[in-house]
Amino acid sequence: MTEATTDQGRVATEIAAWPAADLRARVEQVLDFATLVVAEFGDAGYADERIPELGFRPEKIIAEAAMLAYAAAAPDAGDGIRERVDALTAALAPLARSQVARADVALHPERAFQRAVPHVLLTALGRPDPDFGDLVGRQCARVLAHAADHAPTVLAERDWIARVWRRPFASGPVAGGILELPFDLALDSRDDAYGLTHRLFYVTDFGRSPRTGLDRDRLFADLDSLVARYLSREDYDLTAELLTAWPQLRQPWSPAAAFAFRVLAEAQDAVGVLPCGNIDEERLAVLTGRDRTRYARATSYHTAFVWGILCASALLPDAAPPVACGHPGRASEAPQTFLSMTGSDLAEWRQAFADCSTDEQRALVPLLCDIGLTQALHGRDYRMVQAILAAADHHALPTTSLSTAAGDVLIALKAAAGL
Repeated sequence: MTEATTDQGRVATEIAAWPAADLRARVEQVLDFATLVVAEFGDAGYADERIPELGFRPEKIIAEAAMLAYAAAAPDAGDGIRERVDALTAALAPLARSQVARADVALHPERAFQRAVPHVLLTALGRPDPDFGDLVGRQCARVLAHAADHAPTVLAERDWIARVWRRPFASGPVAGGILELPFDLALDSRDDAYGLTHRLFYVTDFGRSPRTGLDRDRLFADLDSLVARYLSREDYDLTAELLTAWPQLRQPWSPAAAFAFRVLAEAQDAVGVLPCGNIDEERLAVLTGRDRTRYARATSYHTAFVWGILCASALLPDAAPPVACGHPGRASEAPQTFLSMTGSDLAEWRQAFADCSTDEQRALVPLLCDIGLTQALHGRDYRMVQAILAAADHHALPTTSLSTAAGDVLIALKAAAGL
């Protein structure tokens, strides 16, 4: 931390930003990994005989790698990032516009927008293909000319890609919803949380156009509680996606968000890539050679890409997280009180919390409260829910979205018991 003098002559404490050189190095590492993954899976995808749902088609990884390259390609990203983006897009271009892709667009118009995503992003990155663009553009226009029932996130993606593409058609207005209404933290829906993060990707154009007009107090209160939920579960994929909201909307980082970024950075430092939650360590241990490499890359690439997008977003102007987790909270005894209510698992955030300064731990008390509520609600331990809410009231903690939802659950249970 550094000290700065205010206009009134008072000395205020400023928290230093995360070093840009470190963020760039992390983005470069992910881009190198992405180039390897595209070479491995960009032609035929991945099939997992033991767990088929872990498999994916090649167009999925092509689109996600293109999004990573697009997010990383900021004007002031640095020579190392620009060189790696160029190498990645060179590998992606023939795959995104292959004969298989052309046939797929021709025979399956409903997949035209999926195929358009990497093409449009590659075009924006300086690798156009007018012939493929005309083909996929005609098929996208055909899709938009016919009735279909699509999820709001799909419509938001189409609206975004149409804006980046600057084609003569428009996908039409996207109805409000997940960004305009409060998130219901009483529901434990991973899909809804993903929908929120993807909608933010699209409306901000991966941070290029920070959106105004949102109820930021409400939105970031919800995001803080969601970060607590998924950080406590070591779901680093979704945690990283949630954290992109802060840099992409240029929002000052909350203590919970800054702490979560530190936990993820330390996890990447420990193993070389941000670990995912679906890898089977026992299976990995018995695999050898190329089988081991393919399995490790297939299960980890998505989390790694999301981490790269987060670090690239943090390189945007005035978007880096602070190195410390904020200013102290109110009650010196509160950290241990709430830490004791978060369960006894061995999640990695616990060691990171133990390494925090006393002031940081005080600032993170609302995060501990939300983690405790997450654990108690998931385990249906409503006595613990009541105890945590009572402790929060006793220590005059600020209300979080999750504590509001937990209180609503108790009220509903009381009403049900009265019936």
